[in-house]
Amino acid sequence: MKFFTVKSIDDIVLPFHTVDSLRVRIGWFVNLRWMAVFAILAAIPIGQRMLGFNIAYDQIFLLAALLIGLNLVYFFLFKYFPFQHFRQELIFTEVQLITDLVIISFLIHYSGGLANPFFFLYIVHIIISAILFQGAMPYINALLVAALLTTWTLLEYFQVVPVYLIEPEQMPLPLIITTLMAFYILIFAITYVLEDFLNRYRTLHSVCDAKGHLLEKTMLERDKMFRFTAHELKSPLTTLRSMLSVIEELYADQMPDEARDMISRAVSRNDQVLLMVKDMIEIAQYKHGTPDQEIKDVDFEEMLSKMIEPQRVYARDKKIDLSIQSLPKPFIMRMDLRSLERVVVNLVHNAIRYSPEGARVTVRPFVSANHFGFAVEDTGIGIAREDLAKIFEEFYRSKNAKHKEKLGTGLGLCLVKQIVEQFRGTIDVDSELGKGSVFTLKLPKKIRDLSKAAQI
Repeated sequence: MKFFTVKSIDDIVLPFHTVDSLRVRIGWFVNLRWMAVFAILAAIPIGQRMLGFNIAYDQIFLLAALLIGLNLVYFFLFKYFPFQHFRQELIFTEVQLITDLVIISFLIHYSGGLANPFFFLYIVHIIISAILFQGAMPYINALLVAALLTTWTLLEYFQVVPVYLIEPEQMPLPLIITTLMAFYILIFAITYVLEDFLNRYRTLHSVCDAKGHLLEKTMLERDKMFRFTAHELKSPLTTLRSMLSVIEELYADQMPDEARDMISRAVSRNDQVLLMVKDMIEIAQYKHGTPDQEIKDVDFEEMLSKMIEPQRVYARDKKIDLSIQSLPKPFIMRMDLRSLERVVVNLVHNAIRYSPEGARVTVRPFVSANHFGFAVEDTGIGIAREDLAKIFEEFYRSKNAKHKEKLGTGLGLCLVKQIVEQFRGTIDVDSELGKGSVFTLKLPKKIRDLSKAAQI
């Protein structure tokens, strides 16, 4: 079943292609033609000296030269003069295909006609036509192939043109008719099967595209609700936190221990939710680009040390050894300092938080030819293998993390990943349960400017 009936060249559109992806497929055509030229030039001495065929080698050589010239033209048009519309690209492809079919028909004639089994080279173009076109065009091209082969065969049989034989005698008429009929059946069967298969594929691809667009729209709507809810919650939560602090400060001596404990727990829970709201807002910002940047050229190791310094108090309280290794030589990085600090603080704080007393947390900066980054290694509780693929998901906390620390948003690592990906970087984790973890962040030296991205 066809998608539609082609009424004009404007109807010949590949629904799953962009112009760029169509050009990639046209590039196949050019490359295949170079292979064909090489095969023809290699076949001339083989047929002449090894097999002793009495065919038109000079004309075949001229056809190869013509094919080289045409392919050079096609190559330069393809490489340096890209078309901007499907119609132009498809016309360009059809011109190539028809020219090739005409050249193949001459090539078959000069190399033995229907007795030469290489007349099946037509099938390559039948397949390409079915892949690149839909509707009636593949069948039109199949008819053209049948017409070309039939015309040359009849001209040779009635000796209207010179006959070049690779066998002692000319093929008898019944064998010619049988061969042509078999070839007709084959090319139209191939065209039908490929068209049916590709039409089904295109339908499935269109459905997948539609579902993808719907999913993208749903995700955008979810993010919009995400941001709206977070912004609406932030103000009342901040007010509630202030009120609880005032109550705790002014009336602590007048409250019974049970009430004081309830207020303290309420403050703790409020801080957790407020932190979650702030993380939700930042995640939404980094998903769609952030307008608030502080891009500077600074010494990487020095800035890393400054960002880690506030965590040393937390590390000392937990009796954890927090250290940073030195780079072999200074490196001046260009980076949004606010974003980098969010990543550094999050990873180092997590390493300290999920490590027992006496553990070690080591920050190792590194610089390579095109990247820079750092690794945060700890000797903490580690992460189970089955949790490694999920730790960067929103609100996810592993079982051992929940057991070690009851409170947590499950958004910290999600935020880290969003920031890193916005700057075209990567973050990897290597961990073993009970032995510790290593988070390795790598960023390109040429940092993406998010101020040009879509703003929230």
